[in-house]
Amino acid sequence: MHVLFVCSGNICRSPFAEALARSLAEGFEFSSAGTIARSGDPASAGGITVAAGLGVDMRGHRASHLTAEILADVDIVYAMEEEHIATVLALDPGARVELLSPDGVAIPDPYGGDDLEYAASYSLIVDAIKQRFTESD
Repeated sequence: MHVLFVCSGNICRSPFAEALARSLAEGFEFSSAGTIARSGDPASAGGITVAAGLGVDMRGHRASHLTAEILADVDIVYAMEEEHIATVLALDPGARVELLSPDGVAIPDPYGGDDLEYAASYSLIVDAIKQRFTESD
């Protein structure tokens, strides 16, 4: 099963979710993309720092802009916010897409914020990834 994580710039939330899920769950293919990403951009400095403190290495990440071609190769999309769901469905009306948080809580964008804002967003992602990929085992 190929799982795609989607956020805005693909430089903090979705690459963190991708890397964390890859480290915790087996039997899945994980990738990430951003609705307004500039392909090739590195992960944000703040994101790299906070992720490293959580044992997740995002230094090699490069952003990917979300396209219909990317969506054609995935089984499910987990989005950080409702606006990301709308963009996914505009590109592929038949896409299987939902918020990453099983509780339906949007994960706020920490970009431009301090380490506490990154930590708060990443904490929500950790909880969601654990609920989606490890607690049902």
